[in-house]
Amino acid sequence: MENRKLFLWMLPLSTCIRLLLAGIIPITGDEAYFIVWAKHLNYGYYEHPPMIGWIMWLFSFLGDNIFVYRIFPLFVIPLIALLIVKILSNIDKDKAYLCGSVFLLSPVGILNVLSVNDVPLILFTFLTGLFFYRGMNTKRGLDAMLSGFFGGCAFLSKYFFMVFVFSLFIFCMVSRKKYLWKILTISLISGLPLVFINVLWNYNNCWLNVMFNLFFRNRNLAINFDSVFVFLVEQFFLMTPFLAIIFVRNCFFSDIIKRDDTLRLFWYLFMVPLVFFLLLSFIKKVGLHWMASFYPFFFIFLILLPQIVLDRAMRYNLYFSIIVLLFILVTVSLPVEIFKNTKKYPQIVMFMRPVELCKAIYEIIDGEQVLASTGYTEVSLLRYYCNRDVVLFGSLSKSGRCFDFINDFRNYNGKNFLIVSLNKRDVERFTKLFVKVDSKTIDIFGAKFYFIFGEQFIFNNYRELYLRKILQMYYNPPSFLPISFNFFKERYFSESSSSN
Repeated sequence: MENRKLFLWMLPLSTCIRLLLAGIIPITGDEAYFIVWAKHLNYGYYEHPPMIGWIMWLFSFLGDNIFVYRIFPLFVIPLIALLIVKILSNIDKDKAYLCGSVFLLSPVGILNVLSVNDVPLILFTFLTGLFFYRGMNTKRGLDAMLSGFFGGCAFLSKYFFMVFVFSLFIFCMVSRKKYLWKILTISLISGLPLVFINVLWNYNNCWLNVMFNLFFRNRNLAINFDSVFVFLVEQFFLMTPFLAIIFVRNCFFSDIIKRDDTLRLFWYLFMVPLVFFLLLSFIKKVGLHWMASFYPFFFIFLILLPQIVLDRAMRYNLYFSIIVLLFILVTVSLPVEIFKNTKKYPQIVMFMRPVELCKAIYEIIDGEQVLASTGYTEVSLLRYYCNRDVVLFGSLSKSGRCFDFINDFRNYNGKNFLIVSLNKRDVERFTKLFVKVDSKTIDIFGAKFYFIFGEQFIFNNYRELYLRKILQMYYNPPSFLPISFNFFKERYFSESSSSN
């Protein structure tokens, strides 16, 4: 009963902490970018599958404030905690509540307040594992089908879900039980209709998701032991130091799982991704959030630990959460000028003082100028805070190419531009794109922003200097990938399409 009361206290307490964080943390570049997705609803997008765009579109009916969009992650974590308790109640009801509390106060629980695509991935990955576990116990096809449906939703959230599928294959192979393959087969078939949505979008759009995730972002890979060290530190943080030490001391809980195989599935669903990303970290920097969708499974098999260990984990997680909360509170309350000597100070000002930047823009821009910026993050933030269309201009980056679908540069021929840039060299870079170019430096909290005034945009020059490069770099998939339509080529280079 004490652990149950503790969980019922931790549920609202952790939610209040996360409400506070959701209210004070400035909007991130990814969140602003996904809001652009939501406002241009589609069945697919450039970098990732569309689930986060769909979810944010639904929440946009409640308002356009970032706090409204963050309602979804605020709801997801308590739901997962309740499901953890539900799963474990049949094993040890008292310790089940304790595991739920430990999860709520973990970094994965407390810090999950941003509306990004990792949140639906965490939810749907967990639900996929939950119903696969139920299917193992009930042998019912319905549970396997639900596992497949949520698996399809997870796939439409992020491609990291394929690591989960690989984990299931490993688990079935090691278990050597025929009925597991039946459940897995039903699950995979049930998820195929949702997977097909993504395949169809890629077929109609030059396989951009595949190209971005497998090729564009994985160039120049090389052995780097620093990234391995960073990955290990990240896991030390996500587990919390106390549980990380317990995890290593107990040989990654392998002996415990061997003695009691009730929760072996969840151990594989955590350990296989952990090993996979560890190996990947030798050649690529692994983000802190990459393992996040698999961490709820970690808190399930904690129930096999002694009660005294879980009690201490609960206390240490509470202390750890308070420290993290205080750190964030102090950071966001610091005057922005304290970061003045950092390399990316203009970006920091843009994130922490965006209203002042928008005021400076509105004091200068006239009603007929096209507002633009040179990076997808800057464009997304200005769209959100300035509440108007902003064009991505002069960018050859692999990221943010969703704006290629939104902006048609043929419509801007002859128009005047105001381009907000963080780089003084852009003034010279854009001289060939306009009849006349002028600039003005704006100082905001000591950060320099370059307002570039371009008179009479020359579309043909932009097409040859930028759009042709973009076509070759990003809209030219390998010949072995069939495509139905190349929108970028048809839009800007239709003459070459007709000649082919």
